[in-house]
Amino acid sequence: MIHHVWKTVRGPFYCLCCQEHSWEVYGGNQAGCTKCGCAHVCSDHVFEKTCPLAATHEGGVCCTITGYCIPSLRLSDAEYVDNVHFEPSHAKAASQQLLGIEEINVVVKWFLTGQESQRCKKEEIDKVISKYHMTFVKVLKQKKISQKENHCNPKCVLSALAMVLNLHKPKYMRRASAKFCEFCSLHIYKCLKSLNLTNIYNRRVNIVIGMLYLMKQGLVIQNVQWLPRISELSHCLPHETTLEKNFKLCMKLVCETENEIKLCLRQRVHLI
Repeated sequence: MIHHVWKTVRGPFYCLCCQEHSWEVYGGNQAGCTKCGCAHVCSDHVFEKTCPLAATHEGGVCCTITGYCIPSLRLSDAEYVDNVHFEPSHAKAASQQLLGIEEINVVVKWFLTGQESQRCKKEEIDKVISKYHMTFVKVLKQKKISQKENHCNPKCVLSALAMVLNLHKPKYMRRASAKFCEFCSLHIYKCLKSLNLTNIYNRRVNIVIGMLYLMKQGLVIQNVQWLPRISELSHCLPHETTLEKNFKLCMKLVCETENEIKLCLRQRVHLI
């Protein structure tokens, strides 16, 4: 309709079919040739290829005849939220396979020896030192008042120190070695292999961390030991309350993973 009105106003045309059009834009996405009167209408889809296109500074394309910018969906990595994770093509195939011991060992090493773990241990040691200091000063004041002694007396200091150590038994903090990480990874791999879990690749971090916490006390169901008790883990694992702050992991995820593994193990034993 618009083109018909334009032809009525601009006509008559002296050429029936010209080789080089002389375009005149009369709409947002429409133009007409002033020589032959033919119409050009821009499409809203790039793949139809009805227009000669040129790139714009914003990353889109526009028609060189009308200047009409073709609608297109442009995505940027910055537009995605933080919890969106894109797996490479090889990872999609790996999600259908069993977790390898090397993949498990990577997670174990990161969780036990990484910077986040060291920061957790430093914070816990600072809290213990602060607690010892407050208790030590409190005990010294009590001894000074009750025994009327000089609180700088060596006997008084040693006695107060012994009381503090009895009240707050120090927890030995250690850094896991590479051999210890491989030892834990081997037991996790054996447990996962016996369960034949093949759909946990995208949740491998939560699964491995949950099994590390299970190995603090061991996991025995119906007289079958699925995970050994490794007491050394109590000196290496950070407290569960620090997972959200230092590791960006929800504390509930660890509990859910533990419950999932226990349920799966019970079903496995029942089938056997």
